[in-house]
Amino acid sequence: MYRLWLTVFGAGYSPFAPGTCGSAVVAVAFVLAALLSGNNSLVLALMGVLAIQGGVVTVLYSDRLIKELGPDPGMIVSDEQCGQAITYLWLWPLAQWQNTEIVILTVAGFLLFRVFDIFKPPPVRQFDKIQSSWGVLLDDVMAGIYANITLQIIYRLGWL
Repeated sequence: MYRLWLTVFGAGYSPFAPGTCGSAVVAVAFVLAALLSGNNSLVLALMGVLAIQGGVVTVLYSDRLIKELGPDPGMIVSDEQCGQAITYLWLWPLAQWQNTEIVILTVAGFLLFRVFDIFKPPPVRQFDKIQSSWGVLLDDVMAGIYANITLQIIYRLGWL
């Protein structure tokens, strides 16, 4: 059962860019919740739950796969789930967006998170070097924080 959570319902088994697929699951959840519910609190709560659940699952269970498959196995994408959800936290209440703005924000958040996760600016890279489940998780948490701050700035400057 823990593999189902670590792979975000199988997204981590993708032969092409499993981390991107794990992030995409959260982006789809965000855009659907925002478009279908229109409820700021519900969207914020959903992203909070996804961030916490992804973080807890990564810390509790990823060491099992690390022992079996080596450092930071690609199939573990619950860390990407956590980081991508952090990207979208506290963004929804900023405005009453139109559908087009929601989609643009979702895509921008997805791309920013992936850029920060892949290129790992400091201290993301330093967290990635920790040899445990915490190392698997913390670089994605930091990438999510960077992406969130960047989206906040872009929005406040009127670029979205």
